[in-house]
Amino acid sequence: MKIKKLRKVQFEEIEKKAIFVMTHEVILADGTIHPSEVEAMKDLQEGIGMGPDLIAEAKQTSVDEALVSLHNMTYSKKKVLAQILEEMAISDNHLHEKEMQLIIQTFKNIGIGGETE
Repeated sequence: MKIKKLRKVQFEEIEKKAIFVMTHEVILADGTIHPSEVEAMKDLQEGIGMGPDLIAEAKQTSVDEALVSLHNMTYSKKKVLAQILEEMAISDNHLHEKEMQLIIQTFKNIGIGGETE
């Protein structure tokens, strides 16, 4: 799944804000913001239908608030989130150890990993 092809997944506004927060955290995890990560973030915002107002709200959302919203998502949406975070992490053509640790910790915090379909 490419980030641009997310329109078919219908996220609630609170979920969109939480996705924005966590993808932003992944981008910042390695200490460098690459132009390709900025482009991937724009693609994500467009793909999940985030306008300027919702982006502004998302920037005011804490990581803890985001994790609660993500924890409450359905399992199928969490699987999409996992793909989004992975694609964001490799959008600069390098998977940094800090990005992977953040993603794994996020999965633990929102309850991905132990479910079966």
